[in-house]
Amino acid sequence: MKKRKNADTHDRAGSGAPETGTLDAGKRGHAAAGTSDPPELKSLDARVGELLRSDLWDDAQEERYDRFTRLAARIFDAPETLILLFDADRHLFKSRFGFQLGSVRQELELCRQAGAHETPFVIEDLDAGAGVSSDAESSQSRNIRFFAAQALRADTGEVVGCVALMDFKPRAFEPNARHTLTELALLVEEEFNLNAALASTRAGMAELLDRDAALPSATHIIAYEKIELLAEQAGDAGRKLGIFYLSLDNLYDMSLAYGPGRIQAMINRWMDGLRNHNEDLIYIARLSERGFAGAFEFEGTVRTGRRLCEQLRAHAQQEVEHEELRFSFEASAGLCVYPEHGDSGVALIGRAQLAHENQSWTSETSLFNAAIAKRFRRRSALRTRFEPAVQDGSVYFHGQPIFANADGALVGVELLARWQDPELGEVSPNEFVPVIDPEKGPRRALVAAALDTACRYVAAWQARSQFVPYVTINVSGAELFRQDFHELVEDTLARHGASGKHLVFELTERSVIRDFELMARSLHRLTDTGARIALDDFGSGYSSIAYLTRLPISIVKLDKRVVQQIDEQGRAEELAQGIVALAHGQQLSIVAEGVETRAQWETVCAMGCEYTQGFLFARPQTEDALFALIARQGANATVQAEPEAEAE
Repeated sequence: MKKRKNADTHDRAGSGAPETGTLDAGKRGHAAAGTSDPPELKSLDARVGELLRSDLWDDAQEERYDRFTRLAARIFDAPETLILLFDADRHLFKSRFGFQLGSVRQELELCRQAGAHETPFVIEDLDAGAGVSSDAESSQSRNIRFFAAQALRADTGEVVGCVALMDFKPRAFEPNARHTLTELALLVEEEFNLNAALASTRAGMAELLDRDAALPSATHIIAYEKIELLAEQAGDAGRKLGIFYLSLDNLYDMSLAYGPGRIQAMINRWMDGLRNHNEDLIYIARLSERGFAGAFEFEGTVRTGRRLCEQLRAHAQQEVEHEELRFSFEASAGLCVYPEHGDSGVALIGRAQLAHENQSWTSETSLFNAAIAKRFRRRSALRTRFEPAVQDGSVYFHGQPIFANADGALVGVELLARWQDPELGEVSPNEFVPVIDPEKGPRRALVAAALDTACRYVAAWQARSQFVPYVTINVSGAELFRQDFHELVEDTLARHGASGKHLVFELTERSVIRDFELMARSLHRLTDTGARIALDDFGSGYSSIAYLTRLPISIVKLDKRVVQQIDEQGRAEELAQGIVALAHGQQLSIVAEGVETRAQWETVCAMGCEYTQGFLFARPQTEDALFALIARQGANATVQAEPEAEAE
């Protein structure tokens, strides 16, 4: 709701009434919440209490009240209409429409007289002097000849103001018109009651969001404002404030295991325990499913603040008991300090979150610093510059060949994105892919560019020879879920005149798939074009059999981290053998990724992997080098892969 100081409205109305102080925010919230009045309010007129409880007095002219005065002017053809609030000493024009007739003093006197009547108070000809006090008659020259008003009451029946009509000529006001004015006043009262309900709700929600852990989440706006207020208070007291972001990293898994109801009860106990065991903790609120922000006061150095935050994190990981269940949350934390790291709520909470995102998972609480700020600025630059870089060709693709283990023949090429930025320099995919993947625009720009490149390659190879290896592109699960993705594929294939049978879409196993049926339908629409689906990095993450049994997968790519450990760790070799057996049981072919040594290659061949991709045979190549390789393949019918000399 828009707020305006009382002085502003007095000036606008031209009132000579004395200004009165407004209640502070705490008292307004107390009154609005519906609790008993503070002692200093009990001596005031009951109407003042109603104005305060409904939060109307500090709420100046608004469009939603102007609509009533405009409506009244149209219905009654009145030159001036108004809605006025008043108590024993003060007045407030909620809305005025039309010419200002007469003096404010005269209008106030007439409106106050209207407040004494149950039915509309009407003076059809003011020159007759009917019902007008001597004060009103002795006012400066007036041009009000007609006046009609209906008192406005709060839901308790107390008069808090009126809605009034004025004209500069006398006029009759028939019973039907009086009834209509009464109905209009009832509509305004309904608006007042709605205002009171909203004020009470706002006060109650603010109270609950600050203190009741049973709520699903606190709004970011309330958290920002609360942290900013606490920072101001700490600054006035000469104390430091530690602002932390705390993540319960295993909360999602716990919710799946025990259900959201039990977990919410555990969080209630958990938050109570944090408050009871940390005297310096002055605020904590839930920002997201597993993220919490809070603050504590401390004295001394930043190191002291970090130690206190680490103690808080340790308490957060203590065992919690509920309904004979016992378990512990896994907590990680990021910290920033007021005033060293900022003074606004948005900046302080944001920097605590940045510290958390940039923490080393083997360390204690991560503290915000200049290096984190630098990384944040670079990440922001990556987001901003990526899509233009795709358009101007700064983002391009190399291709890494894939060979058959049986005869060393080239069978496919995986497209790998590269980015050479004129300002940022060479940007690794390991850096920019995690940044753009959550963003719809950059993510779609990358996959569209990869798809366009793949179809262009296929079309060129189709035109030059009969030999056309397949081209694979990486696509995130989020992109595959988008309804227009298959349309993008079909349009790109048609534009280049390429065949879909030469495309493979790689879905990473680490993509979280919550709806297998929907994903299966999306993938089947792709396979209708002739394309195949590969499951990338298998063995690196969830290793769910559902990926293989419920999705139309044709190829499984054994994760390079598993491959690169099979000649060193026995368990890695057992895992690889299990994956190969699982895939072959579903009639799926296997590509061993990241093969860098002959020993690794011999092992994956012995396991039965059909294909190999890795530095041992070929590194990612430029477009020219790749096209030359394809040309040799077409001319010689087969290109045998020869292992490169291994580095000592």
